[in-house]
Amino acid sequence: MRMSPEKVKDLAARIVAMLDEHEGIELKEDETALRVIVGGVILDDLEEEDDIDREVDELISKHASDINQGDLDVDMLRKKFRSEIARQRGVIL
Repeated sequence: MRMSPEKVKDLAARIVAMLDEHEGIELKEDETALRVIVGGVILDDLEEEDDIDREVDELISKHASDINQGDLDVDMLRKKFRSEIARQRGVIL
């Protein structure tokens, strides 16, 4: 995870505050409950990204000899693998 739990809580609180301040939005839950829900969604997204990164690492390791022999750019391959896996999972990065 690239974000500490404290940062997730802070981000969730800021998102809920922005929603609460928006004139066209009426919150139907209390802010504390909404912060917990939004924080959970953020954590789920971060975990999904971590899963994708682990899968990319496995692919890179599995094909390391081919990558080295072909003198391929690992960073470029990592980005392509990551984008493709995310697309297959329906995840927007």
